[in-house]
Amino acid sequence: MTSRKKVVVIGSRSDDATRFVAEAVERRRARAIVLETDRVPDSAALSWEDGEVHWDGECLSDLRSFYLKLVRLSLPVPEAEALSERNFPRWQEQYLAERERQSFLHSVLRSLHRRGGSFVNPLEAVELHYLKLQQLALLRRHRIPVPSTLATASPDAVREFVARQGAVIYKPLSGGALVRKVEEADLTEERLQLLANCPVLFQEQIQGDEFRAYVLDGEPVSAFHIPTDGVVDARQNLHRVKPARLPKEAWAVCLKGARALGMVFTAVDLRRTPDGAFVALEFNPTPAISFFDDPRDGKVITRLASYLVSKA
Repeated sequence: MTSRKKVVVIGSRSDDATRFVAEAVERRRARAIVLETDRVPDSAALSWEDGEVHWDGECLSDLRSFYLKLVRLSLPVPEAEALSERNFPRWQEQYLAERERQSFLHSVLRSLHRRGGSFVNPLEAVELHYLKLQQLALLRRHRIPVPSTLATASPDAVREFVARQGAVIYKPLSGGALVRKVEEADLTEERLQLLANCPVLFQEQIQGDEFRAYVLDGEPVSAFHIPTDGVVDARQNLHRVKPARLPKEAWAVCLKGARALGMVFTAVDLRRTPDGAFVALEFNPTPAISFFDDPRDGKVITRLASYLVSKA
């Protein structure tokens, strides 16, 4: 009897997207091995010895297909939630323990990738989700249209940028919060002095409809329209998402950008300006699916799971 193909899904069983991908792989009669990053090191299920990686008694080193859904930015940034869950008397000791955990996880994943495994996506591409300035720089280098952007802790730089651009939005450099529009109250001395605590990403506001376009292995998969009326951040209108058809020029932006960023699978957030041009806001290397498409038998999850099994 032929043994089932195996796909390693790296994430957490408490994460819906991880679970949806694992279930879709299983429906294709392959076996999904879920490497739960949040169980490390508490469960002691993961080990590396002379280049061989084991998880829950299963050798992963010779497996070929990996889906990377949930891993944080590499050293030295800790996971705040993880720090509070571990019982150390001083935050410095919590930080050091979390740094060791991250070193372990990232070393293991890079080791598996270098053995020739097919990763969706490679760790270097996943990190671009948190390194937004690097992503934007790469896209600009490849002539992908993106918003004019400023990252700074300088009040003067913000004032000058707003004076040049007019309508401006701001958001965190590594994600994790809604996009907000710069208002007059944000430009007061008192408000801008808060930049001394943390730099912020500012961008020209691109007016127009928003689209999310999924790309896999250099091919278009599916696109969706998100209305932007009444909101700054389109995520506030996810309840109004509908399937959409994109013209060739929009897909060209998506495919070229995915190649430039080394993303096998990505969801591209686009804005169509009033004159019909498409501007890329972001390429997401670990995109959610359930807000846009059916996470069990929709086109996106079906194509993704089939691709992962084909690489196993």
